[in-house]
Amino acid sequence: MRTLTRKTTRGGDSWRPASEAALVQLWLDAASRVGPMRDSLGRLIEVVYPGRRTGLAGPDLQDAIVSIDGGPARRVDVEVHLHEASWEQHGHHADRRYQGELLHLVWIPAQGGAGRPPYILAGQALADGPAPGGRRPDTDGWSCWNEGARPAARDEVRSAIRAEGVRRQAERAAVLESDIEALGADQALYRAMMRALGYSANTGQFEAVAEAAPIELLSALAGPSLGARQVRVEAELLGAAGLLPSQRGQQAEHPHVQSLEAAWATGAPRAAPAVENWTLAAVRPHNRPARRLAGAARLLSTAPLAQRSLAERVAGQVLAAHESERGGDLVGWFEVKVGPDDFWVRHLDVGRPAARPLPALIGRGRSLELLVNAVLPFAAALGGWSGRPELVTAADAALAGLGSVGWNRHTRYMADTLRLERRGLGSALAQQGLLRIYRRWCRDKSCVACPAANAAVAASAGPGVRE
Repeated sequence: MRTLTRKTTRGGDSWRPASEAALVQLWLDAASRVGPMRDSLGRLIEVVYPGRRTGLAGPDLQDAIVSIDGGPARRVDVEVHLHEASWEQHGHHADRRYQGELLHLVWIPAQGGAGRPPYILAGQALADGPAPGGRRPDTDGWSCWNEGARPAARDEVRSAIRAEGVRRQAERAAVLESDIEALGADQALYRAMMRALGYSANTGQFEAVAEAAPIELLSALAGPSLGARQVRVEAELLGAAGLLPSQRGQQAEHPHVQSLEAAWATGAPRAAPAVENWTLAAVRPHNRPARRLAGAARLLSTAPLAQRSLAERVAGQVLAAHESERGGDLVGWFEVKVGPDDFWVRHLDVGRPAARPLPALIGRGRSLELLVNAVLPFAAALGGWSGRPELVTAADAALAGLGSVGWNRHTRYMADTLRLERRGLGSALAQQGLLRIYRRWCRDKSCVACPAANAAVAASAGPGVRE
């Protein structure tokens, strides 16, 4: 279905976008093909890569690459409006997600607006571009695959991707070795696990909670029963996060929440909450921070993690899984399920009921994420730091044997850009390789250095192409 309407002007026929989505598509189709364009400040903008859709709240396109006034290439966001005044109408002027370096593409300029970013007038800048609608929506038109490649080429590209997955784990292990040296093994692992529970939107916030409520403090908490210990650990995490009802001007109505408030109130005096701003936009309701912190509390206060050193218990499980050749058992070890009478089975937050039962605080998918992003890199790091190569081997083997962690916008983008079927990349190792390639090379379109692009070119009848 055509999303543009034809409009006759004194200069002849031209296309006028019928919606902002149509203007986004016009930019993707034409921006890197029409040559340099000028913005409202008179700067010369040359587009190397027009950016990609994310489907998330924030600018319409991210990771565009441009040169301004002949300077070095830089990465910017792109926000698109039919009317420039929509900048204020949509609330972007007060939204920190729009405060980075940004190109503002508009069709109709407006008067005033001193706080608006400089704009590019789309009707002039893109007038000589190609007809809209010619690019694939999944890759925004960028591809490093040559359709003339021989049949074995895709296997060679997949091998290059898996090799990058191995390198990604080694890089993470190197960082965690430094953390072990600086923080101790237990705190380094705990902080890595908390970051993984933060998802992409709240990693920094979860790390701040780990620093405000360190593992040494949580390990010292006691109670007459496992349930009482869980309440104390949960109260410490939610209190450090500023997510208890009393910290949000709410009343604690449920008995479980009242017990959390009581446990927090009887503890030692604390500073202000470690986190002031949680990102909730684009976070699924059942993944809200309070639920994930409750899951962390259960995980950290339930045997066997509560016994002895957290780091050594995890290392022992990784070694045992390797020796038994049952690496998949590790996934279940980090799941946190709740019974039908548990508070969290019917709550999204301390004061927000759920519409349907939620039987897990940490499900299988998030358990896989914990393994891939925290536990296995940590095990490799601990093995290197303590001189136990068998632990490094076990961690690497576990990663190689894990199935798909689940596709995200970056791994989907890479698979589509490389023109590879996802079923051939359905392992944690391959997906980690796609992430490394995206962040190290593809995000900046450093195609010459990209190992996947080079593998595609080397295996092709001709050079790689950009469509």
